[in-house]
Amino acid sequence: MQNPQSYINSNIMGFVNLLEVAKIAKPQPSIVWASSSSVYGLNTDNPFSELHRTDQPASLYAATKKAGEEIAHTYNHIYGLSLTGLRFFTVYGPWGRPDMTYFFFTKYILQGKDIHVYQTKVYFTL
Repeated sequence: MQNPQSYINSNIMGFVNLLEVAKIAKPQPSIVWASSSSVYGLNTDNPFSELHRTDQPASLYAATKKAGEEIAHTYNHIYGLSLTGLRFFTVYGPWGRPDMTYFFFTKYILQGKDIHVYQTKVYFTL
C-alpha cells in the first residue's frame, strides 16, 4: 500500500468534515454518499445481499468505507442527519480498475469469448 493516509484523510476525515458542516446547516441537507461493495470483504456469495457480513474488511480502503458507514449511523442517531450510503460495486470512469466487469466484457467481446452472466443459482451465456 503506497499511501494509507490518503484513505484515512479522504474516506474518514473528509466525510466527518462534511457531516460536521451538515449538522449545523439550516436547514439540514439530506446527504447521499458513496460507500463501497468492498465492505463485504472476501464474500463470494452470489447474489450479494445487504444482509451479508461487513465486519471483516479485506483492505484498508474497505475498512475506511465501513468506518464511514458506522460514522454515518452515529451522526444520524445523535444529530438526526438524513444520510444514505450507497454501496457501489462497479464504478466506471477514467480511474477505473482493469479487473472490473466492464473491462472483462470488452476484452471477451473483442476476443470472441462467451460472457457468463449469473442470476441466483443459474447462469446463462451471452
